[in-house]
Amino acid sequence: MIIQNLQLKNFRNYSECSIDLCEGLNLLTGRNAQGKTNLLESIVVLSTTRSHRIAEDQKMIRNQSDFSILTCIYNSEGNQHNLKVILHRKGKTLMKDGYPVMKTSDFIGEIHTVLFTPDDLRIFTDSPKERRKLINQVITGVSKSYMNALGKYQTLLKERNILLKNERVDESLLLVVDDQMAVAEAAVYQIRKEFIDFINTWIGKIYERLSDEKTDLKIRYMSQSDSSDPAVLMQKRKAVLKRDLEFRVTTTGIHKDDIIFEKGGVNMIDTASQGQKRMVILSFRLALLLYIKEKTGKKPVLLLDDVLSELDHIRQVRLLNMVAEKYQCIITATELPPFIRNLKYRQFHIEDGMVKEIREGENERR
Repeated sequence: MIIQNLQLKNFRNYSECSIDLCEGLNLLTGRNAQGKTNLLESIVVLSTTRSHRIAEDQKMIRNQSDFSILTCIYNSEGNQHNLKVILHRKGKTLMKDGYPVMKTSDFIGEIHTVLFTPDDLRIFTDSPKERRKLINQVITGVSKSYMNALGKYQTLLKERNILLKNERVDESLLLVVDDQMAVAEAAVYQIRKEFIDFINTWIGKIYERLSDEKTDLKIRYMSQSDSSDPAVLMQKRKAVLKRDLEFRVTTTGIHKDDIIFEKGGVNMIDTASQGQKRMVILSFRLALLLYIKEKTGKKPVLLLDDVLSELDHIRQVRLLNMVAEKYQCIITATELPPFIRNLKYRQFHIEDGMVKEIREGENERR
């Protein structure tokens, strides 16, 4: 999967731009606050229909504009397609190949991206809700069955909590809801467990290649459900029914799941340095590339926002040697690292929302 062209109109600080990307390494260089991260954000929106930075779509529309248009032309399995997201003051419109897409679920997964940003370090200190959101975003992008099971569970969870808040709880109706919830919950748990197992196969190996440091790095999946058998989950729900009735809310289930990054069986939040944590999350993101390819048969696009400045020279080289020739990479940096000149790449200089491709030799003339 290759993004060939990206066009923006009235997006963030971009009035209008068009950029042709190569299938390998693409470098976006320029001073801070010029629009490099905004360009990566536009690709995330085209991939997931939402920003990774803010919840309100309208805040991405350029000042004084009524709408924003994001378009990309991409090649998938030899066929060329285009995606378009139109943001307007009352919502957004999704289109593929010139036709409206009515369901978000039919749009997500057309292009797959994996993004690393400096803010990723918050994964260690964020709430479990944010870590669940991360897992859900990855898996829903590759699994319609997961998306459907998760959506059904969340709907039933809301219904169950409403029932629990009633003055007199109808326990027979509660039992019907619980039965349906157990089926959806079992499916979600099983796919999440398979996801964690896959990542654990690779994350330690990737960390060792990047850092040249032996590790027993693992992700521990913490789930109160802990079963893919609906009958077992029904029994678990019955066992806490009295507590649920007392607190008038569903106290257990996959909506309480969490993950912990461990090294030597110890939570890394307590022992790892900032540099080690950065390497852990980068290794996790690179493992996601393999997971998406395994599930879809397509290579995702790797987006790296200001990652090179946080790595020493040796790890910069190792990282790009791992990904530059295998994936389409779009990387932001304030300047071009000298060693990159030995690789095949395309460079774009961004200044105040204006994009200019830097041809070979132009750097010396700037």
